Amino acid sequence: MKRLHSLLLAILCSLGSACTVMYPEQWTAEEIPMCSSIRMWEITRLAMEKNGFPIVSTGFDPKEKMTVSGWDRDLHPFKGNGFRERVYVRYRRSENAGKLVIGVRVEQEINENLAKPLDPEYADWVEANDNPARAKVVLQYMRSMLGQELNIGEVMDRDELEGESWN
Repeated sequence: MKRLHSLLLAILCSLGSACTVMYPEQWTAEEIPMCSSIRMWEITRLAMEKNGFPIVSTGFDPKEKMTVSGWDRDLHPFKGNGFRERVYVRYRRSENAGKLVIGVRVEQEINENLAKPLDPEYADWVEANDNPARAKVVLQYMRSMLGQELNIGEVMDRDELEGESWN
């Protein structure tokens, strides 16, 4: 009886979608100071560009408040070592006043082509786990672009400046 079950399972797996592995999306999120959607797009575009992701859109989808980059490919001469990644960035209003929540996900696929693993036209891309480490790098770059909040109009007294230790 166990052989019959094993045989049926093997047949179902060979047919395709019955045994596909589903990988959960791994988003890295952080709360940031409120900014305009135009500034958010510019920071996102620069972060994508700096981290090697091709820019394929002209801004955030206004309904979803999300954007997706093109694929950043890293081909290798051995099956299973080449991969490609693309980044998703989304934002929403935070429950805290004056804040946004920004989420970054780096989707990853592995090249399983054995014959020509260095030729992107022959690549056999298979879904793999997301890359949360690279998502954190993109998110940190975006955070650094936002910088510190400035208090415009706040002037320090000359006596306060002279009393400061600059050593």
